[in-house]
Amino acid sequence: MLLKEKLAKNLKDKQKDTYYLLLVLKEKITKGVEFMEIEINGKIIKDTDFNGNTELLLEEITYQFLNDESLVMMERLRLVFNLLLNYTKTITNNIFTPPYNFNDVKTDRDKLELVIEQYKLTKYMVSGGAIAKKDYVKYLEELEEYEVFSKDKAIMCLMDYKIARFSNEIFEEMGIKIIDRLDNGGIIVQDMGLYKN
Repeated sequence: MLLKEKLAKNLKDKQKDTYYLLLVLKEKITKGVEFMEIEINGKIIKDTDFNGNTELLLEEITYQFLNDESLVMMERLRLVFNLLLNYTKTITNNIFTPPYNFNDVKTDRDKLELVIEQYKLTKYMVSGGAIAKKDYVKYLEELEEYEVFSKDKAIMCLMDYKIARFSNEIFEEMGIKIIDRLDNGGIIVQDMGLYKN
């Protein structure tokens, strides 16, 4: 089997897994199922491990899909976006329409940003706890603080990927040129004095 065919089959299998996951979650919501168990990326996730905390369950499911090394990262992002989108549609009884379609977004960086924003929205919507009691704008403002977003494994995974893949672009936009990358992960930079806000 050619590599392209193998990747296509693998993606199709992942989409089936995602569809199954959504069916299980929908059935759990509508029929009051008391227990859910699914295997993602070799890890068994049981909803009982989260004591009814749906935002932590969503975080774990998203994190495991983002770390599935059988797919390239952009396919993982597509998979996660579709999972989050379908979950959001389930919550809103198919009223929700995303502002952008993943496939219509041109750049990989914009696709990553789309997934990050969809994750934040979906997490806000599934939360029945303290998060849901906040105004959405206030929730987003708090997520800008490192102390808040660093506690979320899925967001940290997305941010790590963003920095690894797009740090040169990001620093250039800030008027900073990366001179060298150190073995310990640090960087040596030069201020080009071109920052525009």
